Amino acid sequence: MFGLVLMGAWLTFPSMAQKREVGGGIAAMFYTGDMARGVVFNLIRPSGTIFLRNNFNEHSSIRIGFTGGLLQGNDRKPVDAFAVARDANFSVFISEFAANYEYYFLDFKGKRSVVNWSPYFHAGVAIFGISGHKNKNATFSNVQIAIPLGVGFRYQLDRRWSVAAEYGVRAAFFDYIDNISDGDIYDKNYQYGNVFDNDQYHTFGFTLSYTFYKVVCPTLPLKQGYRR
Repeated sequence: MFGLVLMGAWLTFPSMAQKREVGGGIAAMFYTGDMARGVVFNLIRPSGTIFLRNNFNEHSSIRIGFTGGLLQGNDRKPVDAFAVARDANFSVFISEFAANYEYYFLDFKGKRSVVNWSPYFHAGVAIFGISGHKNKNATFSNVQIAIPLGVGFRYQLDRRWSVAAEYGVRAAFFDYIDNISDGDIYDKNYQYGNVFDNDQYHTFGFTLSYTFYKVVCPTLPLKQGYRR
């Protein structure tokens, strides 16, 4: 349903020549939370994305899309005493629908542009679903909201095709991506995590996009005195 809403919003955006794009890409996806404070390279997993983009002008765009990928984590390399006691792990699939505003620092697409590349940043809102938890340690919804933030570098191959490298983080308002969060602090089994530190997931990857050009056919004025 959310995807249909995004599609409808994209179709109703004001359209200009060569302003609509379709694209996709692949990325590495990883998680940070109670089981990992930073990147754990052997837990990086693949993800894929498809998207639509509407360019309002030389610097501003709206991108809507779907991303799906695997997230995994474990306590095999303990980050604290809690992790030693827990010895927990998880493996889930993330399904995300997102709408992002993109700002390009350079005009790289105009006819008079002196460069065909630009760094950019993006920010927006996302709804993501989690599937794969076998036994939940708490009662929580599998559908949550996150704030996507990221930076990238985009290069225009020609007037229609462009490639980009992008890093993004999803700041979730949720601490159970890894199925670890709150617990009874008086229970010394330490089977819980930091309830004040929400989980996040990250992507780093590459995209390829195609720009649709609107061909405007010239019309000739009728000669004076000419009648059909």
